[in-house]
Amino acid sequence: MSLPLLFVGSAAGVAALLDVLLSHDRTLDQELSLSAPLLFGFAAALSMLSANHVRWTFRWQRRGLRFSYPLLMLVCALALPGLELPVVAALTVGPVAFALLAALLVRAYQDCDLPECTRA
Repeated sequence: MSLPLLFVGSAAGVAALLDVLLSHDRTLDQELSLSAPLLFGFAAALSMLSANHVRWTFRWQRRGLRFSYPLLMLVCALALPGLELPVVAALTVGPVAFALLAALLVRAYQDCDLPECTRA
């Protein structure tokens, strides 16, 4: 469930780092413009692809959240034309989100048994 939001945070951090490294005036008090349809569109795709791998504890979660969570990401992609973030905030959130995303993916890989992975 946290995979799409960690992706958005990581992508914002990478974009802020590239903006600081490649800009002519290297100030941290500027705003970072991100494409919300691109970010949240990919987040919606990630949430749809990873919905089968979530261990839902209740039936209402499986029925309600499995489809409404990607739909919420898709609505954000269509409703927000652009996303403005301070570079300092994106540089602060980005590495933390990237570290959590890497830990999540490593843990998912280690927890995966070979017959179970090939079946999914």
